[in-house]
Amino acid sequence: MTRVRDPIHDYIDLTPLEVRLVDTPAYQRLRWIRQLGPTNLVYPGANHTRHEHCMGTCHVVGRIADSIGLDSHDKQLASVAGLLHDLGHSPFSHLGDEVAGLEDHVIRTTKLVSDAEISDILSEEGIDSKEINEIIQGAHKLGPLVSGDLDGDRLDYLVRDAHYTGVSTGVDAGRLITTMAMVDENLVVHQGGLPAVEALLTARFAMYPTVYFHSFVRGAELMLARAANSAISSNKFTYDDFATFTDHKFLSELDRAGGFPQKTVKDFENRRIVKSAVSITKKQAEDSGLNRSSKEEYENSIAAKLGLDASDIYVDLPPLSVVLGLKVKILKDNDEVVLARDLSRLVSGLYEAQFDHWRGRVYGPSGIEDEVSSEASKVLGL
Repeated sequence: MTRVRDPIHDYIDLTPLEVRLVDTPAYQRLRWIRQLGPTNLVYPGANHTRHEHCMGTCHVVGRIADSIGLDSHDKQLASVAGLLHDLGHSPFSHLGDEVAGLEDHVIRTTKLVSDAEISDILSEEGIDSKEINEIIQGAHKLGPLVSGDLDGDRLDYLVRDAHYTGVSTGVDAGRLITTMAMVDENLVVHQGGLPAVEALLTARFAMYPTVYFHSFVRGAELMLARAANSAISSNKFTYDDFATFTDHKFLSELDRAGGFPQKTVKDFENRRIVKSAVSITKKQAEDSGLNRSSKEEYENSIAAKLGLDASDIYVDLPPLSVVLGLKVKILKDNDEVVLARDLSRLVSGLYEAQFDHWRGRVYGPSGIEDEVSSEASKVLGL
């Protein structure tokens, strides 16, 4: 074993196979990808990376494997999947989600795992890269440990993100893990662990508006995404290039591209971020019939009314997707498996309230928020 000191889990023990995988270029790239993208513009301590998160996920998955009684082979399979599960992330982690035409990061991850270097290392240990990819995609009996409602990935990133942003949570990961079991290929929690489930889901619920969808951070992401789309459409670099960039390489390439991408990166580096002028609730979006596919049309119309270039206005309408984790299953004392929200009013309330913090927004240049708000409200029918 190789022992690594981690601020969240204390010591993480890596097997010789895991050390070989960590030393590959595909994995080392994760040292230069911030876990929370540009969140350090708001929370200065949020400089942790995908590298340490993936090690942490590997460690947590191993603890879960021990708790539910997996044999050494299955434990190694699940731990390796946890270690490699984020290889395909773009610069600034989820920035790729906003780049039109870029394949999903999970697909890119599976391609990297299948590439010769990693695939050969796995093969030498009697492991099929296809099986690792199935676990990462949740299409395997061990999938719930890495890609489920209460997996090693989420147990690591929630605690790690809270630590580095300074947000207090009452998450008891140790209690959760020791009360886990595997029933019919479902990762469940014994009924005695329900309070720990409630604490975890409450913390996640609070982290979304506080950190993950902070309006200032979201504005910075939209700026970088528009600059990336502009550079790609101008043939300054390709989708494949972008997907392999680190954070600093991406910023450097935007600077080299000149024009709008260069201006954007200069503004980003000097924290001149577009300002949120309009906040839209889920009900407002539905009542006004707002459509994500019409964002460009909205932006052009608002900009024209204000005499601005369309690139100065950003309309953000995030997808309305069910928050993962709110389908956690509980193993009752009579061995019946039920959803946590069927036993807990708190979890049921979180499930019902999951869209309460959803916000669409309109961003524009600093100093004219009132003008942007007025025209945007008219265009969007708010």
